[in-house]
Amino acid sequence: MATLQSDAPSIHAAGVERDATTDRFLIFVLGIMIIGAIFQITFGGIVRVTESGLGCPDWPLCHGSIIPRWEYHTMIEWSHRTIGAIVGVFFVIATKRVWWNYRHNKFLLYSTSAASVSIAIVAGFGGAVVLSEVEPALRSIHLAIAEIVVLLTVLAFSAAVTGWTPSGISKAAGGAAAAAVESARSLVTIRRVTTLAAALALVTLLSGSYAVWRGAGAVCPGWPLCGGPIIPESELVWIHAIHRLTAAAATLVALYAAHRAYRLARGSRIVRTLSLVAMATVVVQVLVGAANPWTDFSEWAQVIHLSLATIMWTDLALLVAMLAMKPFEDGMTPERSAGP
Repeated sequence: MATLQSDAPSIHAAGVERDATTDRFLIFVLGIMIIGAIFQITFGGIVRVTESGLGCPDWPLCHGSIIPRWEYHTMIEWSHRTIGAIVGVFFVIATKRVWWNYRHNKFLLYSTSAASVSIAIVAGFGGAVVLSEVEPALRSIHLAIAEIVVLLTVLAFSAAVTGWTPSGISKAAGGAAAAAVESARSLVTIRRVTTLAAALALVTLLSGSYAVWRGAGAVCPGWPLCGGPIIPESELVWIHAIHRLTAAAATLVALYAAHRAYRLARGSRIVRTLSLVAMATVVVQVLVGAANPWTDFSEWAQVIHLSLATIMWTDLALLVAMLAMKPFEDGMTPERSAGP
């Protein structure tokens, strides 16, 4: 830490704490960025299911105005853009603070900066979607990059909370060294399984977007099967069926990974909490997924389905990050933490 302090004497002279783990403002802003990104994606789902994408036919203004006239579809699309602009301000604030105070933490610096660049790209693709009159392919790319923003923000938030850096002796490494050998070995497996669960959750989310793009979002009126022959007889049904199969795989792997992470010997409190949230989210997501065909693909079911998919992906990404950065409680040793 002494070396890091000597790297930025001017910051120390200004009385600013250089350890991001104690910077409550930065951690708060990064947390708001994650919540805001999820909310923005959710509102994008509202725009899609209500077919309000052309509520504002121009960009970046809406009907040539900053605040357009009141109209149902216009206000939905305008609200989506406004939320994005507000969230973008938090990204700028966080990036500026990291560059000013924590340039020595390269991982935090790069992840925060990349998140800010990515959200600017998302905004640009949002404009392209509108100007192309809601081209489905661009809309899917728009969502994919938005999910990348979530991932980068999760990494920045995790690095700030734990103080983790790839090149330094991290708290995670210290905790692993102090933990039992069996726990350290188990941790490697849990990380891999949880990473697979997060990857499958993202693939499921994007495959759902692709299904909607191809017009296959509502071709299966039944659940869990499509309601027709077991083997699909059309391309659209195949697309939807593959999405469901991917979702089933993601569900099983996520439940298994979260269960293993929760039972990690001497696991940190945040790992246990994220594991519980993952298991709860997966269960609710299955019910909401079933509710889509049961309610004839109602707007509320589609929006909640997308929102929960993003929350599930975000939670699993956070869990992977914490399993890498802070898997064990500080100061835990086999002797001090022995128990049933």
